[in-house]
Amino acid sequence: MNEPERELDHLLRMVADHVDLDHCHRVDQCYRWALGWEEIDAPPLVVQAGFGSVIPLPEPWSRFRHYPYRETFAQPAAMLQNMLLERVVPGLILKDDNPLAVRNNHGVVQLASALTGTWSMVEDDYPWLERLDSLDRVREVAGGEGLDPAAGLLPQVTETLAFYREALARYPACQEAVQISLPDLQGPMDTAEQLWGSDVHYAFSDEPELLDRLLARIVNAMLAAWRLLRPYATNRLDPLAHTQHGYQVSGCLMVRNDSSTLLSSQMYARHIRPHDVRLLDAVGGGTIHFCGNGKHLVGAMLSIPGLRGLDFGQPDRMDVETAYCQCREKHVSITNLRPDRNALVDGRARRDFPTGVVFVYQPASLDDARSVLAAYRGSS
Repeated sequence: MNEPERELDHLLRMVADHVDLDHCHRVDQCYRWALGWEEIDAPPLVVQAGFGSVIPLPEPWSRFRHYPYRETFAQPAAMLQNMLLERVVPGLILKDDNPLAVRNNHGVVQLASALTGTWSMVEDDYPWLERLDSLDRVREVAGGEGLDPAAGLLPQVTETLAFYREALARYPACQEAVQISLPDLQGPMDTAEQLWGSDVHYAFSDEPELLDRLLARIVNAMLAAWRLLRPYATNRLDPLAHTQHGYQVSGCLMVRNDSSTLLSSQMYARHIRPHDVRLLDAVGGGTIHFCGNGKHLVGAMLSIPGLRGLDFGQPDRMDVETAYCQCREKHVSITNLRPDRNALVDGRARRDFPTGVVFVYQPASLDDARSVLAAYRGSS
């Protein structure tokens, strides 16, 4: 073992010593009931730091190194250590409804990089993809077939996930308790925008047939990547749910639709929804995620037969009460609802959203998190 691997092994031993498997199984059952719209005392509540930040950990956890992002690319042990410290250890300390999941942190261009074979990094930022520089290149990608597992970031992704499985397997408690999330495969429209750049928005009127071929190619590539990478993931609730973003989401795949929020509901329904339909049908159902204000898309998305959940990246920009009523009729779950502190403490959150949801709280400190969790559970 090299030095990062030795430190990781020490961390894994500590994680194994602190795992409470009975609590893990209770958390699993909580998600089964909530995501299935069954009666429950209180929906799952997960404590997380905000994007780009971490929850300060107490001794002895604070002794472990937290690596700069760029270093993790060359060292799967460093990437796993960061994930454990950010996503797993807070759950061990707080015993919230954290499903204890780690992910490979290779950014949003994992699929797109495999379609072009290129990607780059600048300093400590996430990987970046240069847009295709001509319509001929777009046509070339749209007309391609298959998915090369040796292209783009895929070799690093599979190497990292294989390392995760091997490292966790050394400690049975870690292997049973710590789940490995499926990599971020984005979605048809999001990947199309990565490949084509902002000009993709002109394609809805100028090149609709080429856009359709590109979206179809992306769906095929997503399905190939899903089949390639799914054996590396571990999900105790499969096929009901799988872990993404540090909590459980409904179904077997999360489709990102951030770019679709820029479209009208009619344009989404005509051009993008058919590809989302094919994708979710092929995997047996899943969740659609979007950031921003996507309330105009909820109705169109709820007509997708394979839709099992919606994940709101910025619920403060949504009319969550209206969306909840719409989703309740279809038994489509909503994840990443973020009630304010008072609503969690006084019980309003669970009264307004009694099931079918997953709550996330971003604490000011560990003490704040403990206080909110105790009050939330007491109110139920």
